[in-house]
Amino acid sequence: MRKGLLGSIAALVAGAGAAWGQPPVAPGGPPVGFPGGSGAPAPPLGGPPTFGGFPGNAIPGNAGFAPAPLVMPPGNFGPPGDPLGLGPVGGFGPPPGPMYPMPGPSGVQSFQPAPPMPNAGGWGGPGENLGYGAAPQWWVDSEYLLWFTKGQPVLHPLLTTSAPVDMGVLGAASTTTLVDRGSLGYNVISGLRMTAGFFGDADRRFGFNMTGFFTERRSNIQNFGGLGNVAGVPILARPIVDANLATSTIVLSGPDFGPASVQVGTNTSTYSIEPSAVWNLYRSGPGSRMVWSLDFMAGYRFFQLKEELWISSYTALNGTTVLPIFQTGPFGVITLVGSQSNPAQANFGGVIAQTPCFLDVRDRFKATNQFNGLGFGLRSEARYGMVTASANAKISVGNMHQRLEIFGGSAFYDPTGVSGAQVINALVPGVGGGRGASYGGVLASGANIGTFDSDRFSFLPEFGATVGIALTKGLTGYLGMNFLYMPDVIRPGNQANPTVSSAAIPFGSNFGAPGGIRAERMLFDQSDCWLGGISLGLQLRY
Repeated sequence: MRKGLLGSIAALVAGAGAAWGQPPVAPGGPPVGFPGGSGAPAPPLGGPPTFGGFPGNAIPGNAGFAPAPLVMPPGNFGPPGDPLGLGPVGGFGPPPGPMYPMPGPSGVQSFQPAPPMPNAGGWGGPGENLGYGAAPQWWVDSEYLLWFTKGQPVLHPLLTTSAPVDMGVLGAASTTTLVDRGSLGYNVISGLRMTAGFFGDADRRFGFNMTGFFTERRSNIQNFGGLGNVAGVPILARPIVDANLATSTIVLSGPDFGPASVQVGTNTSTYSIEPSAVWNLYRSGPGSRMVWSLDFMAGYRFFQLKEELWISSYTALNGTTVLPIFQTGPFGVITLVGSQSNPAQANFGGVIAQTPCFLDVRDRFKATNQFNGLGFGLRSEARYGMVTASANAKISVGNMHQRLEIFGGSAFYDPTGVSGAQVINALVPGVGGGRGASYGGVLASGANIGTFDSDRFSFLPEFGATVGIALTKGLTGYLGMNFLYMPDVIRPGNQANPTVSSAAIPFGSNFGAPGGIRAERMLFDQSDCWLGGISLGLQLRY
């Protein structure tokens, strides 16, 4: 009877459980039908609703019920007591810690760098990270530059040639300009630019960038005449605007005194260095197919443009004038009895130089422009798969320090020691003569020789762009272009004033003439210049 009674109670309890919608519980485990249960089949879903309208045995996401939203707790980005780093409410007092934006989805900060784009079956197999589009931690660039620059200005013809009768004077019938007014070009200029930088914070928003470039010293050198032309024909001459005699020339070679070799040359070189801070303003979100970023850059800039212009000549006095000697005999008969050779002579610095003698005349103008200032700009980069493109625009404002160095000199050398010797009763060769020198060339004379400095406010705008292909995970090759403009610089060609005084030219026949007009000094004539071209580069990113 006891057995029957217990069986009836067990059956009653089981029936009640089924009626009330409560699943049976396996001994020592979870309810039947749940993972880890006894394996007995779970009862049908349903039953009386619990508080909130859901059955007590309903599983989220099953039987038509939507899963509950997943809300992750915010990350702890601020100090204790202010996990979000928002600072005190109302703005009273200093913030308790660094200020950070509100966290994004799932408690992740909204400005985390975009992850590398996955490879969808390309190199390395599906799912491999190729690194395209990732915000770099550091980068290094190396570029080979193929640039051009504005030619050296020439305000006045520097060298002429003509028939002996015209003496190289501008406007004469046979005169031709060998180096005319205009500009002396440099053609293509080679250079190298290096760039390195990094982001210093974990979010890759703030960093540092160092870039600099230099170009070769590019020259344009032209040579005319030669000492092998013993006759000195045709004429080589330096045209000038004489403050005393209007248009005139300084003859360097001719049949009366010998040949000359003339060189006209110019060179240019630049270099720049630019350290700057980097602030990433925008970066595409994670998972973007095309990754785009925009950076603001600010820092210090140094830039230097150094140029020279020179005109040098070397003349050999080897001409002679042969004069016949006649003798009158009885009954008035004139007989040629011989000849006399008179060496070629030239007034050189107030003394007489004669055959055989070598004359050296030089003008040199050197200009240096050094810019020191602050630079500001934007840099943008876009990446789509393997293709990359970038652009940058900068402007620097500051001080342009300008230095102008002008030198002119003339010298002669006579191996016999006769030229320039003092005459005391009779000429004694080799005593007090043979060589001499004087300040002053042709365009560089006592009116402008020296070193001069000046400072002025200036600015340098610069633009650049590149297009490239990712060669490996972190190595990109690209083709770029660049343009830099300099609105206020001094250039040597602008400082070569053609108006001079013949009384100040040692090689001139009018040297030292009393009452001569002194030429007007012209210094720091400003002009513009530009520099730019294409570049071939490699960038390593990590």
